[in-house]
Amino acid sequence: MATQWDRLLRELERSGRVDRRRFLRLLTVTGLSMAGAGAFAACRGGGTTPTSAPAGTTPAVTPTERPSEGLASVPGYDNPNKWKGKTLVFAGFGGAMQDAQRKAVLEPFARLTGATIVEDTTDIGKLKAMVDAGSVEWTVAQQGTFESRVLGKQGYLEPIDYSIVEKANFFEDVAGEFDVAVIYWSLILAYRTDKFGNNPPQGWADFWNVEKFPGPRAMDKVDGPVGNLEFALLADGVPKDQVYQVLRTAEGVERAFRKLDEIKPHVTVWWEAGAQPAQLLTDGEVDLAQAWNGRIDAAQRQGAPIAIQWNEGLLRTDSFIVPKGVKEKELAMDFINFATRPEVQAELSKYIPYSPTNAKAFDLLPEDLKARLPSAPAQKEKQLLADASFWLENLDRLTEQFNNWLTR
Repeated sequence: MATQWDRLLRELERSGRVDRRRFLRLLTVTGLSMAGAGAFAACRGGGTTPTSAPAGTTPAVTPTERPSEGLASVPGYDNPNKWKGKTLVFAGFGGAMQDAQRKAVLEPFARLTGATIVEDTTDIGKLKAMVDAGSVEWTVAQQGTFESRVLGKQGYLEPIDYSIVEKANFFEDVAGEFDVAVIYWSLILAYRTDKFGNNPPQGWADFWNVEKFPGPRAMDKVDGPVGNLEFALLADGVPKDQVYQVLRTAEGVERAFRKLDEIKPHVTVWWEAGAQPAQLLTDGEVDLAQAWNGRIDAAQRQGAPIAIQWNEGLLRTDSFIVPKGVKEKELAMDFINFATRPEVQAELSKYIPYSPTNAKAFDLLPEDLKARLPSAPAQKEKQLLADASFWLENLDRLTEQFNNWLTR
């Protein structure tokens, strides 16, 4: 069983979302140092230059400065000396995501609790090495929920203490045994508004319908079979609530690949970076594409004639995790509790268009912002929630099958 999970984790590492994670895997082939990787991550994410590291820290680790503005208060966090003298090391994805977290989560937590926060870049290999060596530097790290649950099964994570982390208002499957999902993001259908006018594609059946919706397509290579198999079955008429039931059969997998055969000749780009589909659509190189909602949102706000079709999107999550053997376990749990408070999650969504996993956060958001967020009730009910248990069981073999199919 351990070997099976190791193989799966390696596959997850290999097939992770490129813009936020790929540079970590590239270290081994480019020879970049962790310091160089930190700078590269900031560049890739389009974020600001990190503050200088204090004496005694490595260049890859940056301190979080105390803010001059931001959340003034969060219920339950009214003791500015609660964690005074304690240091929380947060390992995130860097770039625009961590820039937003710094403003909405890290700086307010430091101000409201007295904790000193140091930032680093998340990396599964480094986390495992720290735990194996019994020398854990991080307090809390961010990873995809699939990756997090593999790490938990392998024994690399502390169980979440739900006597500290309040989960009453979490959406379904947010509260894992070893992780807490903190943002939703979606793989959606995006299209050019000037091409389809008042008759936009309504779902994956339309994406597959090249006669009614002509034009070149772009599809996701980054996540391999994840999304592509679900969308193929939806295009083939499988009801949304039966997709994973069908995929759990050999016949269902064959059916999905047969449907992919139909669209393959019309896919001009299999994209390998999250920025690609938005750029391809903006430049008019493709008319329809699978894409991450945040990238399309950013392009829309820059005036690109493109739109999101939320119907039949694949809704996924990223999680916060605590490495096994962490020095400040209670501090880690308190930080996760803080990061998932409605006020904090609503604040984060104002900086980056990924959405809360705490349902109460939506009560604090303006309607125009809700319309841009993937887990807002109006969008969430239209989408398919990715089945973590299915992919943890089947990702390894289906990724191999998908990669073989791509090269045929």
